[in-house]
Formats: sequence, structure tokens, C-alpha cells
Amino acid sequence: MKHKPVLITALACSLFLISLSASLASDLGNTIKDVAGSLMNTSQEEPASSVSSGDNDKTVLGLKEALVVGIQNAVKKAGTENGFYGNDAIKIMLPEKLQKVDSFIRQAGGEQLSDALIKKMNQAAEKSVPQALDIFSKGIQDMKIDDALTLLSGKENAATKYLEDTTSESLKSSFYPVIKTTMEELGAVKLYNDYIGKYESNPLMKIAGLEVDINKYVTDKSVDGLFLMVAEEEGNIRKNPEARVTDLLKDVFGK
Repeated sequence: MKHKPVLITALACSLFLISLSASLASDLGNTIKDVAGSLMNTSQEEPASSVSSGDNDKTVLGLKEALVVGIQNAVKKAGTENGFYGNDAIKIMLPEKLQKVDSFIRQAGGEQLSDALIKKMNQAAEKSVPQALDIFSKGIQDMKIDDALTLLSGKENAATKYLEDTTSESLKSSFYPVIKTTMEELGAVKLYNDYIGKYESNPLMKIAGLEVDINKYVTDKSVDGLFLMVAEEEGNIRKNPEARVTDLLKDVFGK
């Protein structure tokens, strides 16, 4: 019975997350519910010796809830039409290597080709983003109490950096097949090949080593952009009282 208040707090947190997920598309909602279930089990999974007090449990749940809310908001914003393309902070531009010749390609009549390739790369990123929720769910579930307490007092993006360190490779592995398929369906791969062919056909544009694994490039940029959005949401919760949308967040981050 010692941890009854903690379990009640966890249950309230879980119910909140489930109710929030209903506002998103159903494919996002199911994974948010999984995160909520993970939070309910957190206190039971930790060794008793690592739990110093009920206050610590509440603090950890507050940090995890902040991450879930931040992730949910980031995925909702980035995973919609123009979520990447319409946001200059995460918009995926041509690889740096290709930017060396892009102005020449545009001058040679390839402006529409360049613009279309950029648009389709961003559309592929937007399509891949919902894949992140299951992976983030596991990352949050695996977070230990000591880690959470340290992160709470860290920099405004400390929790996001923790997730980036622990989930980046899994995210890239999950995103890649979605992006590869979407790039093919959108005709982005053909556009890329046409783009490369445009500069290769002009002897004035011959620059060695411009070939890029375009699917890997879009995958890496998609993951980078998503973490930038999550960090922005985390910082907002830490600094802005209005972003603390639950009593638990207000209590933990309002101290």
C-alpha cells in the first residue's frame, strides 16, 4: 500500500494520455496508448532500492509525461502534409554535394526538377514520422529513475538528447523502408536519377563524387528534424506554464 499514491498518479497520467491520443489519427492513438501502459508499469519494473521516495516517483512520471506530450505534439506537427516542407527549421533541402551544382542545373532549365525533388523528399519524411511512436514508447519505458531525475535538472533539451542517444539508430532502421517505398511511389527516385543525369549530361558540370544514397539521406534528415521538433516541445514545457497541460506537469515543472 506504500506506493498507492504513486500508482494513482500513474493511472491518472495514463488516462490523460489515452484521452489525448483520441484527438489524433487512429494509427497514432494506438501507440500513444502503449506509452501510457508503459508508464503504468514503470514503478513496478524499477528495483525497490532505486526508489528513494514517492516524490521521486512522481517526478519521474512527470518527466515521462512531458516526453510523451512533447513527442505527440512533434509527431502531429511533422507527420502531416507540409509538416516538413512548410517548416524552414526542418525542411529537407538537397544534399550539400548536390547544392554545389544546383544553381547550374536551375540555370540550364532544371528549376522545376530541383523544386519537385525537394518537395517529394519532404513528403517522404512526413510519411515516415508516425513510425517513431513505438520506438519512443520503448525508449521512455526503458528510462531509469536515476536517469529521469538527472534529466529533469538538466538543460532544456536534456530528455530529448537522452532519447536521441538511445533511439536514433532504431528510428533510422524503422524510417528507412518507409522512406524508400514512399520515395519510389512518389517518383522521387526517378526525379533524383533525372537530376543526376541533368548534370552528368553537361560537361561543364562534371564534379566527381556527387552521387548520394538519397533514401539514406532523407532518412537521416527526417530523424534529425523530428528530434529538433521534440526538443522544441520539451523546452516549451520547461519554460512555458501554458504548455503544462496536466496537473502533474504543472506540479513537476512548476517547482
